[in-house]
Amino acid sequence: MQRYGLRTSPTRLVSALVAIGAGALTGCASIGIPVPMAAPDTRPADAGALRAPGAATAPAPASSNLRPFADVVRGARRSEGLFAVWQKDDKVWLEVAPEDLNRPFFLSAKLKTGIGERSFLGGSMAASGIVEFRRVHNQIQLLWRNVGYTAAAGTPEARAVEAAYSPSLLASAAVASAPEPQRKAVLIEANAVFMADLLSLGMDLQRAYRQSYAFDPRNSAITEVRAGADLVVLEVLSHFATGSISVPTPGGAAGPSAPRSLPDPRSLFMTVHYSIGRVPDAPMQPRRADPRVGFFDSSVVDYGNDLERSARRRHVNRWRLEKADPSSERSEPVKPIVYWLDRSVPYKYRAAITEGVLEWNKAFERIGFKDAIRVEVQPEDADFDTLDFGRASIRWVTNAAPTFLAIGPSHVDPRSGEILDADISIESFGSRDLRAVREQILAPGERGSALAAIDAPLHTGTRPADWCTYASQAAEQMAYAFDVFEARGELDLGGEETERFIHDFLKSTTMHEVGHTLGLRHNFRASRVYTPEQLADRAFTAEHGVAGSVMEYAPINLGGPAQPRASYGVPFSRTLGPYDYWAIEYAYKPLDPALTADGERRELERIASRSSEPLLAFGTDEDHYLGVDPESLQFDLGSDVVAFARKRISIAQELLSRQETRELRPGQDYNLLRRSVSFAVRDVARAGNVLVRQIGGVRTVRDLPGTGRDPLTPVPAEQQRAALELITKSLLAPDSLRISPALQRRLGADFLERGDAVRGSEVAVATDYSLSQQVLDMQRALLGTLLSDTVATRLLDSAEKAPSGPGRALRLGELYAQVTQAVWSELAIGGEIPSLRRELQRDYVNRVSNVLLRPASATRADTRGLVRMQANALLARLRAVAARPDVSDETRAHLQDSTETLAQALAARLERQGA
Repeated sequence: MQRYGLRTSPTRLVSALVAIGAGALTGCASIGIPVPMAAPDTRPADAGALRAPGAATAPAPASSNLRPFADVVRGARRSEGLFAVWQKDDKVWLEVAPEDLNRPFFLSAKLKTGIGERSFLGGSMAASGIVEFRRVHNQIQLLWRNVGYTAAAGTPEARAVEAAYSPSLLASAAVASAPEPQRKAVLIEANAVFMADLLSLGMDLQRAYRQSYAFDPRNSAITEVRAGADLVVLEVLSHFATGSISVPTPGGAAGPSAPRSLPDPRSLFMTVHYSIGRVPDAPMQPRRADPRVGFFDSSVVDYGNDLERSARRRHVNRWRLEKADPSSERSEPVKPIVYWLDRSVPYKYRAAITEGVLEWNKAFERIGFKDAIRVEVQPEDADFDTLDFGRASIRWVTNAAPTFLAIGPSHVDPRSGEILDADISIESFGSRDLRAVREQILAPGERGSALAAIDAPLHTGTRPADWCTYASQAAEQMAYAFDVFEARGELDLGGEETERFIHDFLKSTTMHEVGHTLGLRHNFRASRVYTPEQLADRAFTAEHGVAGSVMEYAPINLGGPAQPRASYGVPFSRTLGPYDYWAIEYAYKPLDPALTADGERRELERIASRSSEPLLAFGTDEDHYLGVDPESLQFDLGSDVVAFARKRISIAQELLSRQETRELRPGQDYNLLRRSVSFAVRDVARAGNVLVRQIGGVRTVRDLPGTGRDPLTPVPAEQQRAALELITKSLLAPDSLRISPALQRRLGADFLERGDAVRGSEVAVATDYSLSQQVLDMQRALLGTLLSDTVATRLLDSAEKAPSGPGRALRLGELYAQVTQAVWSELAIGGEIPSLRRELQRDYVNRVSNVLLRPASATRADTRGLVRMQANALLARLRAVAARPDVSDETRAHLQDSTETLAQALAARLERQGA
């Protein structure tokens, strides 16, 4: 059978296509390994409900035709463990006893080694879930249990559920022996089960590079087998190959590519680490999820009660943490949460990472736990791998290209939400060399782009809801701060202060990722809880941090040009915020076991009801990416966001100004100036994103009734007007960001990187650099958002939600008038219109024409009417200015062309899209 260039047997192809489903890959990462959603994270009503549909075992056939057990394992070495494992040369057998059949086990799959790029990264968690072995005649099947749907065991509803939902087949193998006389166990060949592409990595390689990669069993092997009382580990060195490498058509659309990290891209190895472990005999008591507190959750569709509004039950993901002495006010846990520092973590960073892990103990101490979290260091001669199932770890990885800088995924028992394993990866970000930091913070394909830093709604691309880029963004913020402080003469790069910055950055990053592995989601509203005055107070920020939660994407806390660093607040949060304490209380506080279900519900409701307290503000990924809530943003800081944006713009302008006289030291290159300019523009773009989200913004809070706060509240009109004024006067103005011709001539490229690009080992590096183009791209993005149907609709709707009275709401006509005035400001002062301003104005004309000619089906009637009114007024002004004798031919041609475009659009017949 051949499909998409994959040559394999039908059995292996089916196995790959149904490969690992419903894993609980949660936290701060998405590594590209498919985890189908057919079987969501779940918890059955009781142990009986774990039985997979169709799990009844067929009677074992007569074994007279099977080889005797002793003959098969003659000369093999036996290892005792969860399963007895036999190994001889390249063959491995698992000993499956009758009691092992139809019994739940936990399968945890990870990539031990990768290729250092795309999503194929060594040390990455892959899929996980509950599996079982099922015997059907002389075949042993490895099944993925479908526990996403349940009803009380023994009820008619349970029979209906069993008939409706199927498990998935991961792999199968023939029974290799007759039963062992005493133990009655049989053998299956592990090679037949695991020497296959269970994770569909071949398909992933095909999609990533558009090459015909396929799993090559002949050059793959089981390289390590370890058995313990609670788990069995098998590592498979998996070879993937393609006969040839396709190349893109010159000048064509994006086509095939090839891994750049390989000596020969036709061949690559990845080691898959499989752990089969025990499922907890008694599932942890689940704790129901509450939308007011941000946790990853597991869910089950329970068909046992038709009167519930929804059949889906959700519970938070958390570690099982129980007091050793329940009667003690503060007790050590029965089993602490232990994070193992992998041997790969550099010695110089272990202290900062350890501090970041142990900082969370402060939250657990408040709810009665002593030393709930511990840190251990993997010995150099350890006989275990930190990737082994059940061993939370922190690893240091060195990928070929910066990918995430830090991720914190976990594996979860789908029955209860119990976190069973977590592996944090921290990318080497080159902190030993500042130049390396600056090279790595801009992801491939984004170098030099002012807009690469802007998130939705300026960008329309979609992302996974919980994709985490905190560490990479924070690394750029750190490098930007280095530039600002160095330009001010406030920091000696390479000294102890620089090391302290890196220490604080690593601690902050570790706290964030450990938070994910404790179950917490992002909190993008936490950056708004402190005032500008508090953020400027060094003592306050040292004690409380710069945001209400370490799960925030907080920008580095910088003082303005007139605020010396030594007297300003600390740059990074070095401690937990008030939200973090509250969230840990909700998920981990020990509850009286004597409480009834209703009593437990009331106690959790009491904790969650504090959500209206200002310091506990919460908003997460969907609140940010849906583009409505102006408070759930990344990289805003402080309660006055307009003041924050104004300060960041002034810092960027100051940095640009200081580059005019910056003297480079011997050994430095001109590319440092280019990077500093890029940093400044990108940070201004972030400020623009913060400002534009205020226009038509609707504050959405997760309160339940009784707090006195409405769930949907338009941003106050005065704040919207202040944001609009700053956009039009500072970001859409002709002189928003400018540098001298002399500095522009010094913005040289990194010629070594440019040489690498020519040889195909690096992304393209432009020789020239245009700050004006960067600013124009930013202005176009801002203009696109301000003139979008989305903003128009929100403003029209907000006018109805706002309190009555004159001047209370920002009107859509007011927005259009101010934007038009800012974009066409040259019409009022006369004279020449520069080339790039003409580009922005043409963009404006095209957008207005599209609304008039081809409005989308969702375009409101008022939107088109107001756009037509603005277009008519602008048309008259354009005709008047075009007739003046003091304009150049280029400006006159631009005005005449814009006039004609608007006139035709106003006169043309309407064609509504989607109608």
